[in-house]
Amino acid sequence: MKTKPEAEGLKKDLLEDDTLFAIEIDMYSKTLPEMARMLKEIGEEYKYPRFIYGTLKPRTILILEDISGQGWVMSDYISTLDDMRPIVRDIAMFHAASVMVEGSDPTFARRYAYAMGDKYSGFEGMINKSFGDLQQLTATFPEFAHFAKPLEKFQENLREFYISLYDPSKTYQNVLIHGDFHFKNMLHKINDEGRHTDTILLDYQICCWTSPAIDLYYLLDMIPTQEVKDNHRAELIYMYYQQYTDLLKRLGFLGKIPTMLDLQIELLRYAGFELVHYAVFSSMRYMDQSAIDIEAMLKGEIDNPVLNNAEFKKLMHTELTRFLHQGTLSSV
Repeated sequence: MKTKPEAEGLKKDLLEDDTLFAIEIDMYSKTLPEMARMLKEIGEEYKYPRFIYGTLKPRTILILEDISGQGWVMSDYISTLDDMRPIVRDIAMFHAASVMVEGSDPTFARRYAYAMGDKYSGFEGMINKSFGDLQQLTATFPEFAHFAKPLEKFQENLREFYISLYDPSKTYQNVLIHGDFHFKNMLHKINDEGRHTDTILLDYQICCWTSPAIDLYYLLDMIPTQEVKDNHRAELIYMYYQQYTDLLKRLGFLGKIPTMLDLQIELLRYAGFELVHYAVFSSMRYMDQSAIDIEAMLKGEIDNPVLNNAEFKKLMHTELTRFLHQGTLSSV
């Protein structure tokens, strides 16, 4: 059962109105069953907790099937490429089926036009604090100094960039994105050898009709370990593309299927979103989150404890260099 959070904090602020709950009720009661039906016709099974009851009045509530006894477990960051495969498969199915649903329902894109960018003000303090931490690196360590101006330039247009991310893409085939596609919003089946054999996604509150690049940067940044990402970044994107396009063909899609090059260019256009991921979330991999008030840190009430961590600094220098070389960061 899900209800609005009552404790003060970022989550309560984001869920203050009913819009996100309305999206999730619509997803579980209408869209996910239709996606699953389409996929079943081609021999695929898309798993999700079944909808039991949902309403916004007199009190917002969503009741779903209890799947706790079905062997699903939560995992940490995924540490092998093989364990990423069921996750890639799920998001490819979700995206491909959404294209087919949109093609048969003229109201679909409009129903999911709500943009998470509208909630930017709720994230703004967190994002500004995180970029402030990066600027602290540029001021403290000489090897980071040349990133100062490009980071400052990026921040000048960050609000407009972030909000525009959730508009339908004009350059690539739009899909329904999950929008909150990180390792805590999924459960897994794990076999006796400890390998992940299946995945089920949860929390469909931020679904939006836009570019798949948003979910794909979650796939890269918010699910695997850094080692898996470093070693298999290109392979993960190619794996997704192969499965997504194969599913579209099998589902009978008659439109133009984008090329792998089209997808890579789209990812480059949206790479600023990955930079935001690195700025806001990367440091959390290097701290004991049970020993620190994360929300207080993100609000700037306490200092980020990992800015002097050598491993964190090495990662950020490597990634900021990549963003600079590919043009995501620029002083021009």
